[in-house]
Amino acid sequence: MIGFSLALSAGLCAALASTCAKLAMASHAVAELCQSVKQNYESVEFLIPNCQGIALYLRMTCFGMIFLFNAMMWTLFVKSLRKCSSSVEATVINTAANFFFSAFLGMVLFGESLSLVWWFGASLIIVGLLFIHKGTEGDEQKYTKEE
Repeated sequence: MIGFSLALSAGLCAALASTCAKLAMASHAVAELCQSVKQNYESVEFLIPNCQGIALYLRMTCFGMIFLFNAMMWTLFVKSLRKCSSSVEATVINTAANFFFSAFLGMVLFGESLSLVWWFGASLIIVGLLFIHKGTEGDEQKYTKEE
């Protein structure tokens, strides 16, 4: 169970790294966020005098967070490889978690919409990953019986 949790956490870190990359490279998104905060919360207007400066600072912070989240992802993934029953299990969980956390963060933070075709395709990918996992599980059992 600990291997599952580590692989799931690694997938979340990978999704957060890609989200930070999107924020670091999309200057308009960060500037729009700053403008909307200024407009919606008039009491903080005096705290945010220059959205361009704040946007630059946030972009640089997000750029640094890419490396932090990637380092965390690799650390958690390597630990999950040790704790899971097979490397395929850790890879399947990590990939699926990354896929769905990325979709969730895209919906929440960037207002991206996911069509029915996307969900169908995502389901096919997960089913394919599960087939790969079951296939390697059967191979491992066959090899242990032969020994």
